[in-house]
Amino acid sequence: MTSISTKDVMAKASNEDLKPLVEYILKASTTESLSGKELYKAHSPNHRRYPGLILDEIRLFGGNSFVNLFRSEGPEYHEVVKDVASKFGVKEVDSFDLVQLEEELIQKILRDALKKAEGQERADMEAILKEAGLGKGDLSALLSGASLLTLLGARAAGVVTYQLSAIIASAMAKQLLGYGITLAAGGAASAALSRGLAVFMGPIGWILTGIWTAIDLAGPAFRVTVPCVLHIAMLRQKMMCAQMSSAFEGAFDD
Repeated sequence: MTSISTKDVMAKASNEDLKPLVEYILKASTTESLSGKELYKAHSPNHRRYPGLILDEIRLFGGNSFVNLFRSEGPEYHEVVKDVASKFGVKEVDSFDLVQLEEELIQKILRDALKKAEGQERADMEAILKEAGLGKGDLSALLSGASLLTLLGARAAGVVTYQLSAIIASAMAKQLLGYGITLAAGGAASAALSRGLAVFMGPIGWILTGIWTAIDLAGPAFRVTVPCVLHIAMLRQKMMCAQMSSAFEGAFDD
């Protein structure tokens, strides 16, 4: 599956896609600078007019705030994602490219949610994953660190990873903004996503809530970078899935 650069993800995103990112930033009212930018003041809420400003602001939050007083930009976005992934306990973050690291982060949250869930909740989560193609041995391998790509193959893993990323991003928005995001899918995919949201939301919500203790100790900037990184990961997965579906359909049209 061909990856999409973060700059292109932001440029191709809709106003609805970008809205949560802007709201996460604006919640940091004492430290954000986005609302003071001329492009923002002239065009908000048409966020598609300034996707670069939104990304630059996320990068600034990803850097050391004192150092950023003396420079005009934050660290590279990949470094911001490494920082967030480390907070969730992803190992060897330097060994992954950006897309792989986002996928590792999504799968780490899934593994932690599976380990935390018990009884019927755990059974329901496992049932959905089995419907996606993961057998009992695969579930054990997943919990031990195997990737969805290894277990399912590229096409199926891409769909499942997008669905998980959408559930995680929606859970985060529900916690911090008071509303879930629109989960775009059609037909059977939409039904699967809705069912997954209902089953996974609780356990994934616990994981996201639990991480705030460490984040609060580390500094308030993580209250911007964590939800933004998870949301951008979801947008990238959505676009990559759409790209793969088009290529797959095109292959049968030839």
